[in-house]
Amino acid sequence: MRPRDRESKQRLEIRRCQDHLGALIQRLQAPGTMIAGSVYARKRRCGKPRCRCVRGHLHVDRVLAVRCAGRVTLRALDVVEDAAVEDGVRAWRSFRRDRRELGSACRGLIKAVERLGRLRRVRPAGMA
Repeated sequence: MRPRDRESKQRLEIRRCQDHLGALIQRLQAPGTMIAGSVYARKRRCGKPRCRCVRGHLHVDRVLAVRCAGRVTLRALDVVEDAAVEDGVRAWRSFRRDRRELGSACRGLIKAVERLGRLRRVRPAGMA
């Protein structure tokens, strides 16, 4: 492969990295609310002696778990707010994933630029 072809290949790689970074940044800047926590189903016993949970049929409710000041706080969710809270948690996880991917994409762009720089570098005539 000729040097100009290798340079063109690196320029294309840089362009792909730029496009990918642009898409990531747009997703990261998208409006919407996020909730840093987890939503899951909790099974528990209530402690009443004649309740069905004593016989093994545990009570199930959906909870939001949020870490605050080093402690995990649980909040029971009702059916109406369950979907909205779950969307907020999903948005937070997506944001975190995109943020990690942004760092990786930036490192890839830097490597492509460094490769292009090495391909373009020449030694002056008369230098060893």
